[in-house]
Amino acid sequence: MKALLLDDTHPFLEEALIQGGLELIRDYTRPLLDFPVSYFECTVLVIRSRMPINAKFLSQFPHLKVIGRMGAGLENIDLSQAKLQGITCIRVPEGNSRAVAEHALAMLLSALNHLPRAGVEVRKGIWLREENKGREIHALKVGIIGYGVMGAEFARLLHAMGVQVYTYDKYRFDYTEGTMIECSLETLQAEVDVVSIHLPYNNETHYFADEVFFNGFAKPVHFINTARGQITNTTALLAALESGLVLSAGLDVLEYENSSFTSLFDAELPVALSALLLLDNVIITPHIAGWTQESFEKMGRDLGAKILAALKTCLLYT
Repeated sequence: MKALLLDDTHPFLEEALIQGGLELIRDYTRPLLDFPVSYFECTVLVIRSRMPINAKFLSQFPHLKVIGRMGAGLENIDLSQAKLQGITCIRVPEGNSRAVAEHALAMLLSALNHLPRAGVEVRKGIWLREENKGREIHALKVGIIGYGVMGAEFARLLHAMGVQVYTYDKYRFDYTEGTMIECSLETLQAEVDVVSIHLPYNNETHYFADEVFFNGFAKPVHFINTARGQITNTTALLAALESGLVLSAGLDVLEYENSSFTSLFDAELPVALSALLLLDNVIITPHIAGWTQESFEKMGRDLGAKILAALKTCLLYT
């Protein structure tokens, strides 16, 4: 059996697959149209985000049993086609959930204490204390939208710091821990000072954070998105920031990212993004929340184990 690796991965993953009896084919740059026929004989496909795995592409793999995604999302895979072909699709959200939670916390603490702005001011010889007076996180209520692996990890981190956490998940019930408050979206919007997005990206969540969403909060909020960029309507966020509905924004993902997450844009900078970059209460990072040395190792180790387990199951029933 062969495994085709379309993106670079961790050695832990490769070692596991080799020990599991798989021959590895590594090709991190070749366009889909240039794939040799031998590639389509593979039983396992390992990807990150370099290319969309659509129905036409999948239909060329008659022996494919497992697709392993080195990351948390499966949005770049045609899951309907995969199901039709009996292909098991695997992801490893638990591999980088702690990294995402810590990054979201870092963004929130930086925003609450005006760290980016204060740092720039001091370098310019400006020493303002009262104007940069911060907030203590335990004094605020934080809303988590999407209580999957990522949202739950951030919620636990906040809860351990004595923060009152409100959670909303459309598809889960009776899941909260400790003194967390499971509630409707409307209740969350009525209560919280901070909102953090932890939703998967799909047709339902496209532009989830839009004008109606931001106008629905009872008081100005701090906004964090470490999930997927297109969940947030950038123009709506900009308007909310300018009107004071949003006090600050921490964005690790952007609506205008390249689909592979490796670059921001292919043309000139969009107007709304250009305006965001000028605001000192907006923190933007290049889709690195889940990308740490530790998370890379965990994802490699966990994905290798999951692929081999899934492959064993598939082969038992074929």
